[in-house]
Amino acid sequence: MSADQVWGVWFSAASSTLLPAHRHDHAELNLIMSGRLAYRLLGQEALLEARAGQLVVIPQGMGHELVHCSPDLTLWVIELRGADPLSWAAEPRVLSPTAAWRRSALLAIRKLWLRPPDEEALALHTRLWRTFVSLEVATPEQSLPLHPAVLHAKLVCERLGDANLDISGLARKAGLSSSRLAHLFADQLGITPLQYRNFARVQYFIRSYDGDERNLLGAALRAGFGSYAQFHRTFRQVCGTAPAVHFKWLTSTARLDAKRTLGSTARSAALRAQPSSPP
Repeated sequence: MSADQVWGVWFSAASSTLLPAHRHDHAELNLIMSGRLAYRLLGQEALLEARAGQLVVIPQGMGHELVHCSPDLTLWVIELRGADPLSWAAEPRVLSPTAAWRRSALLAIRKLWLRPPDEEALALHTRLWRTFVSLEVATPEQSLPLHPAVLHAKLVCERLGDANLDISGLARKAGLSSSRLAHLFADQLGITPLQYRNFARVQYFIRSYDGDERNLLGAALRAGFGSYAQFHRTFRQVCGTAPAVHFKWLTSTARLDAKRTLGSTARSAALRAQPSSPP
């Protein structure tokens, strides 16, 4: 088994997951943290539907289109270069991993968001691959909706309006104590509120930045960062390297097309694409 098996890892929400029909040269896995989604598989009649706690498997080369996502949707997306040792990844399906397996997988997944392959990342890729090889499934658990305070805090983070928003500010807006909000957020989404805020800002920046260094500060400020220093520090925390180094890697690698992978549509476009009732 090899770290090269893991092709890319990123975090998505309802505001950035609706994409046109497409296919990959590798298998795609969706670990649903909250909400519901439905894929239309090209050439097939039935929808592939999943909810919080489940793992969606889309085999290598299979065309698919995300046709519905609930407003509270959050998920981790993992692309695998090859699925030969993973018999369960050969056909489209929805699996229900055990809670213990999800916790184990998340320890590596949440540290690999668009991370270039440095020494630490390669070790995490290997650990994640071994976790997939030893997938444990169970009887599907009942899917619980996001706690209202978690959903409110999540949407506040996505609005990117307050550069100085911290956990205390988020908790006040959500009507909970800081510790209670942090516990609920991590339990339901797999990351802390401030990690989610930082992911949302960095993701917005990557989608909107045109690569021209003269426009870098403006793009950072539009993404919700209060200064270049804050942007640079947060970007390094999230992606493991400086912005310039990271963008050089993104543009020179064939691993992923960041703007297409992370979505270029706004929430309004995503909502327009949804059917009037959930699948």
